[in-house]
Amino acid sequence: MESIYRIGTTVLQGIFDSIKGITVVFYLDKEANRKISQPRPTKESLSTQSTPPQASKRSIEESKVLKRVVQCSMLNGGIFMLSILFFEYAVLPGLHLFLWYLFRSSTTLTTVWGWMQPSLSLLFNSFWVAPLFLLSKIVNSLWFQDIADSAYKFRKGRPQLIPSISKLIADTLISLLIQILFLLQSTLVKYLPVPVPFACSALYMVHMSLLCALYAFEYKWFNMGWELHKRLTYIEQNWPYFLGFGLPLAALSELPNSIVISGCVFSVLFPLFIISANEATPKVDVCETPLKLFSIVVAVTNALFRGRSKSGKAALSQPLTPNARGLTPPLSSSTSSFGFQSSAQFQQQQYQQQQHRHHHRHHRSHQRNPSPSPSGASSFASSASVLTAQQTLLSRPLRR
Repeated sequence: MESIYRIGTTVLQGIFDSIKGITVVFYLDKEANRKISQPRPTKESLSTQSTPPQASKRSIEESKVLKRVVQCSMLNGGIFMLSILFFEYAVLPGLHLFLWYLFRSSTTLTTVWGWMQPSLSLLFNSFWVAPLFLLSKIVNSLWFQDIADSAYKFRKGRPQLIPSISKLIADTLISLLIQILFLLQSTLVKYLPVPVPFACSALYMVHMSLLCALYAFEYKWFNMGWELHKRLTYIEQNWPYFLGFGLPLAALSELPNSIVISGCVFSVLFPLFIISANEATPKVDVCETPLKLFSIVVAVTNALFRGRSKSGKAALSQPLTPNARGLTPPLSSSTSSFGFQSSAQFQQQQYQQQQHRHHHRHHRSHQRNPSPSPSGASSFASSASVLTAQQTLLSRPLRR
């Protein structure tokens, strides 16, 4: 009973922390401006008693949180969503009323409206909704990253990204693949033939809440240098808090019937949840049983890359092995180590063959000439030292 109470309070705590983003965006910007108005003293400022030129540049870099949030709201809510609503609920009904006024006959009205309404909808979706949807996705990704980086720099300092470039790119691509697969898994769960009423809908909302929480916290964890397997394991271990954190965004995004309108609602609210995730401190170690919902998509991803490895292409370098607590197995986010280890093994085999041939030649020369010249001994010693150094370099593990 106590564990149920702790889980319930943790879910409520997550909901409360997620809603705080609506207010944090205002006082975060005020604190940033106050911090910028008191620049750190530099050598130029101490000598000339004037404001250094870096202060204006710093204000431009750090005062973008509220500006970007307003821009996201204007693009997704003011332009995109309102234009769709205006077309669906003002333009089409107005044209229908105008045709009814022109053609009193119900047969003619039905015929004309039968081909006009789908034609206008197709033109509107093709030449306005689809291009604006793609443009908004690109612009939103840039603005979301700018909001997350600005908020993180103000609270935490400089981001600590993953040091390896190949690992960074692979982590991003695999994370995107896992999120797509998890979204498909959520959709399949929603339409499962389960006789229990609302069971599939509840499980679907659990999936979407965790996915929305992953979306919001991933910017912060990525700037902290967390790899993908650590981010997924952290959510599975502390699922009550993240279930509550992502629940408001998931519920509000599911209210519209249209997928496009739902995406607009998500894009308008998501910047606030990014800021809330940056400010939040998750409540951990509440439930001892992890909720391993990401294990299926992780296993599928590892199976896909393992199949590509068998066909001769680059794949995940780490095997699919669960950790000690039985959580989501770690994913390798870099494929460069696999090729390096293969080339290192090949070079070491070549070295062993070369050493064997050299030893055989030296043995034959020793039988012909029992007293070798000093130059030959020194040459063999130098070549042996070079080969020993090569073997030492090849035997060193690859630093990640």
